[in-house]
Amino acid sequence: MEDRVVGRASSYRWVVLSVFMLVALLSQMLWLTFAPITTEVAGAFGVTADDVSLLSLVWPVVFVVLAIPAGIYIDKRGFNVSIRLAVVFLAVFAVLRVFATTPNNYLLLMITQIGAAVCQPFIFGSITKLAVSWFPQKEQGLANGLGTIGLFLGMMLALVVVPYLYIGYGLTMMLTILAVFSVAGALLFFVFGREGVMVRPEEGSASFSLSDLWTLSKKRDFTILEYGFFVAIGGFTAILTWLEVILNSLHGISIDDAGIIGGMLIVGGVIGSIVIPALSDRVKRIKVFVVFDLLIGTVAFYFIGVFSSFVLLLVTSLVMGFFLMSALPLVLELSNRIAGPGMEGRASSLLWFFSQVGSILLIAVVGPIEAIGGGYMTSILVIAGLWVVAFLLFLLLKEQKAKYIPH
Repeated sequence: MEDRVVGRASSYRWVVLSVFMLVALLSQMLWLTFAPITTEVAGAFGVTADDVSLLSLVWPVVFVVLAIPAGIYIDKRGFNVSIRLAVVFLAVFAVLRVFATTPNNYLLLMITQIGAAVCQPFIFGSITKLAVSWFPQKEQGLANGLGTIGLFLGMMLALVVVPYLYIGYGLTMMLTILAVFSVAGALLFFVFGREGVMVRPEEGSASFSLSDLWTLSKKRDFTILEYGFFVAIGGFTAILTWLEVILNSLHGISIDDAGIIGGMLIVGGVIGSIVIPALSDRVKRIKVFVVFDLLIGTVAFYFIGVFSSFVLLLVTSLVMGFFLMSALPLVLELSNRIAGPGMEGRASSLLWFFSQVGSILLIAVVGPIEAIGGGYMTSILVIAGLWVVAFLLFLLLKEQKAKYIPH
């Protein structure tokens, strides 16, 4: 018997999605605050560049620790309560970061970064919960896409806006501005955030045990998704981390131009995350788009290592971002369908867990692979090879149909 949704889709869903996107954007800005001003922060705090990089690296580490408990919490307490908890950590520790600069105290800064990082697994794990609890089936791919766009925009703004804020206002005022926006974003969610109205009766009776996660991982198709998140999101994060060094080493690209090329990756991802999920919703197919995205994204990544023209690199980055990053919301929707009703939070959190483990490991191996292989082209080939394996595995996926129908 098919499950039916209780309640009708409300136009208020777009308000909830909008404030969620704002919260997601702010979380990414706090994550990458210090990445584009590493040298300046190192000098101000009297630490090394590696020490500053730890301020960003601690976020995926915290995510790995909290992803599974956060997923269970999201499914048990719901979308609204989970994001309210997240924005409290976001706002409080964004404010406390300011005090680490008066006087400059690296240890306090690290502690506040760890505290702020607690928000991320709840935000990431709630994307699919938002989609299934607020949006009818025909719009869930688009909702997942728009939800992830907040993450991409936050990354882009951190890389582009933070340096200007630092140059124009200094470190303390820069962190104060980010804190004000974080507090404002938290207040907006408390005012406008609501629990979804598309409620399914079986959600309330779902069991909340770690055995459910093991059951998920034993499903062949879900295991394929786990590998995909591990290598695709992990590899993409590694690329963003090493992009400046890779482009300079292989093609002599300057720091400024490398930043523009990296920005085009994000721009392509934002556009693709709107266009591709909307097409997928229209034709009611997911697998074919994911497979195509992986294929084109992998080929484009290879040519980033081949092309030396700045214009060609811009175009290639745009294409890579458009296809590779647009696969993310589609895979989240696949995970929702494989996991079944009441398991959305745990399923997405488990995938994000693998993505963060992949990020930590692949960021760490890019340098050693370059040293062993004699150049960063070897690192590109290794990551591209991992993506080719993901492409072949995704060919084995079954096209998943929705487990319920909108009322």
